[in-house]
Amino acid sequence: MFQRSLLKLLLPFCFLIPVEVLAQGSAFNLENWPETPANLKPMYVKAIMEQAGVHKVSFKLPADFYIAELDKFATTAAENNYRPYLKTSVAQNLATLAVIHCDWNNGVPPWEFAQKYLGNQQMELLKTLYPVAINKLQNNCTE
Repeated sequence: MFQRSLLKLLLPFCFLIPVEVLAQGSAFNLENWPETPANLKPMYVKAIMEQAGVHKVSFKLPADFYIAELDKFATTAAENNYRPYLKTSVAQNLATLAVIHCDWNNGVPPWEFAQKYLGNQQMELLKTLYPVAINKLQNNCTE
């Protein structure tokens, strides 16, 4: 509750802080995503995507796709009490969604990268939530 009050107090001053800093902050977790004003979500997602670009990662899917996916994932994680996802940064959750949707383009074969990045336990959980996407990923993102 205190954190929410503090956020409301500081929100008018957010324009002084680059969006990239806010989007990357570890305090900006998936559990905070649903409370984020809709008009700010595109800025956060685009900032995260731009930051990934600095690290030679590119995306083909638009920011709107990730906004919708983060909305759904945050709801699912809250409903099922997936605490590790809720306590993980929005940026890292966006990266996870990009990996499973074959949109994390960093030059490494998609399935190889997914196995290293996600690991077996996380992959099994995500397989129940995104079976079609994981199946495509296992085929190195070919139809």
